[in-house]
Amino acid sequence: MPYLKRIWQDIRRGENIDLFITVLVALGLAILNIAGIAPATLIAPLTLAVLGLLAVATLGNRYKLEESLETLNRTHTDFFRDNLPPGMEADMRSARELWLVGVTLNRTINTYYSLLEQKLARGDTVRVLLVQPDGHGPEMLELREYKARYSVARIRNLIRDSLDDLCSLQQRFRGLEVRVIDYPLSYGGVLVNPRSDRGMLYLEHYPFKMPGGSLPKFVLEARHNRWFTFFKQEIETIWENSQPWACGADMPAS
Repeated sequence: MPYLKRIWQDIRRGENIDLFITVLVALGLAILNIAGIAPATLIAPLTLAVLGLLAVATLGNRYKLEESLETLNRTHTDFFRDNLPPGMEADMRSARELWLVGVTLNRTINTYYSLLEQKLARGDTVRVLLVQPDGHGPEMLELREYKARYSVARIRNLIRDSLDDLCSLQQRFRGLEVRVIDYPLSYGGVLVNPRSDRGMLYLEHYPFKMPGGSLPKFVLEARHNRWFTFFKQEIETIWENSQPWACGADMPAS
């Protein structure tokens, strides 16, 4: 019987024990009362005790339900955020495989340059994907910018600066792959061990002519399965359709 099986599972896990005890006491009291062998002086106290146990159990379940609803609501409310969590840097440091995806990644590379050096020196794998500086991508990106803060020339220069820094690393270390794509990426991010069952995706959306920068930001874990897999596969597809950057040639490798 499914009900008995469920009860047994709850007992083994130590859940709802108070309710089961209350039910047993109530059933025992009813049987004794029907049989006429229950002392009359015990009926009222035992009934009150059963009611008290039921009240306590009901309150306990109510509190658990409220906590679950609060957690669920907080999870959904906080999924999209203004800033990526501070734990991202620690995840980047510990990752054996790290992907960086973005339009220019100028700020990211400047901030984490020494971290990238340490990872490459340790033998980790690092992949970086940027927009092709000499293609049509920067022109489309200028159209997307809020109040045209970045001109096409400025976008191209920022990408080239990042590529120069990456080429400097590539000349000193193995394990760094750099690619470019002639496409205005709609989001960027940091992928930590994306092909493992403990992978993390730290992503940020590139909005169209909206103030506030790259918003919203969100984090996906491998355990989220569907959407983690969706974004990971899309980024892999973008990577497969990009071109390796030839350092020193100022153009993608043919």
